Amino acid sequence: MASSIEYLNPIIPGFAPDPSVVFVEDTFYLVNSSFHVFPGLPIYASKDLQLWNQIGNAINRAEQLSLTNANTDEFSLGPNAMLYAVQGLLAPSIRYHNGIFYVICTNSTSDGTDLNTDSFYVTTTDIWSDKWSDLIHFSFKGIDPSLFFDDDGRAYIQGSWRAGNVWDPQCSIRQFEVDIATGEPLSETKELWKGIKGSDAEGPHVYKKDGWYYLLTAEGGTFEHHMITMARSKNIWGPYESFEMNPVLTAFGTEGLIQNTGHGDLFQDGNGQWWAVALGVRNDGGRYPLGRETFLTSVSWPTEGWPAFELPKMSFNRASPSQKAAIKTPLEISARVNDIFIRGQMANSYNFSENTITLVPSETTLSATTGTSTFLGKRQRSLDCIATATLLSSNNDNGTWKAGLAVYKDNFRHTEIYYDRSISKLCFSSVIGKKGAAKLNQDTSNSEPNFPISLKIRATSKMYEFSFQVGDEGEWRTLGMLDTMDITALDFTGPIFGIFASGTAADSERHVQFQDFEVV
Repeated sequence: MASSIEYLNPIIPGFAPDPSVVFVEDTFYLVNSSFHVFPGLPIYASKDLQLWNQIGNAINRAEQLSLTNANTDEFSLGPNAMLYAVQGLLAPSIRYHNGIFYVICTNSTSDGTDLNTDSFYVTTTDIWSDKWSDLIHFSFKGIDPSLFFDDDGRAYIQGSWRAGNVWDPQCSIRQFEVDIATGEPLSETKELWKGIKGSDAEGPHVYKKDGWYYLLTAEGGTFEHHMITMARSKNIWGPYESFEMNPVLTAFGTEGLIQNTGHGDLFQDGNGQWWAVALGVRNDGGRYPLGRETFLTSVSWPTEGWPAFELPKMSFNRASPSQKAAIKTPLEISARVNDIFIRGQMANSYNFSENTITLVPSETTLSATTGTSTFLGKRQRSLDCIATATLLSSNNDNGTWKAGLAVYKDNFRHTEIYYDRSISKLCFSSVIGKKGAAKLNQDTSNSEPNFPISLKIRATSKMYEFSFQVGDEGEWRTLGMLDTMDITALDFTGPIFGIFASGTAADSERHVQFQDFEVV
């Protein structure tokens, strides 16, 4: 007998693009792109594809790499259409072979003209320890690398090879055999497939089934024309024949809530059933403030045939053999594993105690294009939620520092409520776009606020409300609002709630103390 199990989407909500999954023994492991935030490449685990917990980050030490130059490029694509291209860690893949987990990725930077890429993979034999190796670099002119281990133990790297204009490149899928211990190539890099469009093939993965090598790619960009396409060959090097029913997955031309689906990965569970993950957005009348998220869908893959993908839905049921039915098993997670920082963490700028977090103001502000701000954040995981923090005090009554609570997408789009020591007032500031002027509101009361100062951001699908409370019993006062359309755009990331402190060089000797920073 089989039991029917309900699955809810998105399985990883809020700032969770480019998913890749591997199933090892009785657990599913998933990795996402993280772009400009540190730690990078978050690792999630699940026993049942329903309940997911973050268990670590593949990039979690400053010695592994630097994100300080993970800048954002802003481009106009026409009237009311802006592209915000954030650099950093993009499009990872996770694989497992002979007792070793591999996460392979690209660290990218851009000066607006050239795209510089550093491709690498990291390894661990104990994924629960969160102890990942130093980077093993390899040379590849492109992005979106993936690993495939053949039955004979040989390892191959596939990726999206880029040529031409950096923001309008000609992309094709290329591959080389790799010495997995060193990253050194064991073959020439050879083109496998250009995709069905012939110009923008990305996000490749190779699978072997029934004597065929199946190549999965993403095409059409990452927005409304996004799709997944497939080809296959009897030889790892090709030639690859395109599936006549391509694309195998796309939301383009549909009217469902989940749009922009693509950049996916196929995997099997312990019962041999096939599944897929893909990125998508929840487009509600043109609003999708949480950005690209991870969606699960079922796949049927007949012998000698092509996989058939179901279009992702917000909820769906699937039969599972009763003797191996999915069981919701809570997973242990490490404290602070979901803390994130902008382009790195200056360890001496943060002091954690049981109940408080002390920040040292940085000269690098939230609008800085490079460098590391003093900012401690958490991804926004729900459309309806509340972020709160209490500003307790500073160790010095002087200075020009600012400290508060923000919602941050990138250096061009961030909004915050904060205390400005230079004028002794609560302020609201919103920066939307490189060419847009910052909106600034101030508390109009004449009195200097007393500590503690409680700060709150209430989020809904349509609006963020920024408010404060002075003292323990004062009334909550709204200081500013942000329309979610203002952070809905053609972009790669999602919103982050965070506490921050900034100031001049002289303020680096001062300390700002927060309590009870949480997102619920």
